[in-house]
This record gives sequence, C-alpha cells and structure tokens, in this order.
Amino acid sequence: MSDEVENFSINNPNVSRETIKKLSIFREFLLKENQKTNLIAKSQKDKIWMRHIHDSLRILALLKGKEPVNVLDIGSGGGFPGIPLAIATKNLDIQYTLIESIKKKSAFLESARKLLDLSNVKVINKRVENLKNVEFDIITCRALAKITQIFNYAHHLTKQNTVFLLHKGINVVDEINEATKCWFFEHELIKNKLEENSFIVKINGLKKIN
Repeated sequence: MSDEVENFSINNPNVSRETIKKLSIFREFLLKENQKTNLIAKSQKDKIWMRHIHDSLRILALLKGKEPVNVLDIGSGGGFPGIPLAIATKNLDIQYTLIESIKKKSAFLESARKLLDLSNVKVINKRVENLKNVEFDIITCRALAKITQIFNYAHHLTKQNTVFLLHKGINVVDEINEATKCWFFEHELIKNKLEENSFIVKINGLKKIN
C-alpha cells in the first residue's frame, strides 16, 4: 500500500487538515532525527504514514468520548503511538505520559513535544517499573514486549477501570493464552482492516492470579 499522505487522508477521513499538517511536521522531524538516533528501522522510513501514524491512530476512537483521560505510552521510542494521538486530540481533555528509558530517545520525544507545542504531553526518562505513585486510565504501547511482561511492568500503575490498548501482531493469541496463566482479564481483539495479522488488544479487569 502506498505510503503517501493522500492515502493516509483517504483512510482517516475524520482527521482534520490542521492535524495532518502537524503530523507531517512530526514525520519530517522523525526522519531528520533518525539519521543520528535509531528511532525506527531504516526499512520503515518509507512506511511512516500508514505503518506508524495510521496504526497509532487506530485507538483514537477508543479514547474519544471518555474524557478526561490520562494515557500512559510505555517505551515510546520514536513517538508511536503517543505523539500522533496527542496531535489528533490536542483540543480534548486527554493527557499523555510518554515513558522512555533510553536517554537519546526521550530527548527526541521532548524535542518533538516542544516543536509541536503539545501541552498535553509529558515525557519521562526512566523505566516504567520505576514509575511510582501515579495511576492511568489507559495504558498503551507498540512493539515493546509480550503481554505478560507488559502486565508485570505496569500493573502497579493501574486502577480498577484501567484499560490496556496494545498493538499486537500474528502471535497475539499465544501471548493472551500465556498471560492467562498468571493474570485474569477480559479482552477484545480489534482487527486491522488494512493489514492482516495486525490487532489492537483491548484489555480490562486486570487482576493477578495468586
């Protein structure tokens, strides 16, 4: 599938021109910074609009209408999905915390936040296991770890109604089955209409099995 802004616009008819303009600025900044910091693989630089930005915005409909919402994006790296989501919901009461343990990547995220004037974004340079005394309504991440590991990393940051929105691929069912050995939760698989074996896993009611 063509990775052009026109193709992105066709597949995201509800995204405004102003938002697309800011997403374009972010994309160019990402490409520039990627030359000195490994934010995305070189093989992905011609796939940013659809593979990364479009994919990030797939959870947009699951956020809207639930404000106010505090979102945690674990291992934000090149800014996905947190930065595109923050751009698209800048006028809504949704706050994003982007946590990234690698200093160069967190510095990139902070520069992107300032460049795009994203007052709804906070960047933290530490491991998520070391984040304390805060709870989130939504926890999300892309290409970070298996579901069981994500629960281990972030369970202490949840509250009774916290929802996980996790980008997952072909092994998602195996990961879910593995996680049920140690955790109780309800889940829903949301398929990617444009890419086979690509899913959003919506998880709620997370509890540790004693």
